[in-house]
Amino acid sequence: MLSMLNWCIAEQPDREVWLFYGVRNSLELMAQAHLQSLSTNHPRVHLRLCFSNPDNADVLGQNYHHRGRVDVELLRKQLPLKPYHFYLCGPTPMMQSLVPALDDWGVPDAHIHFEAFGPASIPRKVRHASPEPQVNQSQASEMPLVTFAKSGKQVPWNASSTSLLDLAESLGIEVNSGCRAGGCGTCQTTLQAGEVSYRQTPDCDPDPGNCLLCVCAPKTNVTLDL
Repeated sequence: MLSMLNWCIAEQPDREVWLFYGVRNSLELMAQAHLQSLSTNHPRVHLRLCFSNPDNADVLGQNYHHRGRVDVELLRKQLPLKPYHFYLCGPTPMMQSLVPALDDWGVPDAHIHFEAFGPASIPRKVRHASPEPQVNQSQASEMPLVTFAKSGKQVPWNASSTSLLDLAESLGIEVNSGCRAGGCGTCQTTLQAGEVSYRQTPDCDPDPGNCLLCVCAPKTNVTLDL
């Protein structure tokens, strides 16, 4: 997160950035002097230090801004109404509460990017901007067939799904996932048969014979080890 903040300041100095940093108290703060300097010297950077268990020496309004954890209520109170992108990183319980809360707030899926500390399965809502189009038999026959070997489910690829991860979740198949952007490798899955294509070049290179479900779609009929 600090690397991302430093990059934004160096490459996109006019970009508005809000950093909500949650720890128990000041004893756990990392790079405090650097963060305070960035916030002071760059008016487009807004730093919010959140202490869930302040130390006796911690003073609200002086060395931290909010008592409590980072949650959606805090974000709603602090952030102006703009189409922000949310980049989240933290322990699994934080992701499991904050990501669905952003979903409920109405933040578009494409604006929520997250990575948990370690493997995590984060429930996501399946949203449809409009009713799914009816697919006739001739159309279905032209679409790649996706087989989930362990779950015993087989469906034609639906072009309204943004990735194989979305398709799996829409069928109730649990998949460990993290960043949902091809960066963490958490959703790596064995490709038993077939080929996939990537909507973007992933930052994480999957192992041979595997694919990253969050950023790929079937190129041919595929069989996944799920």
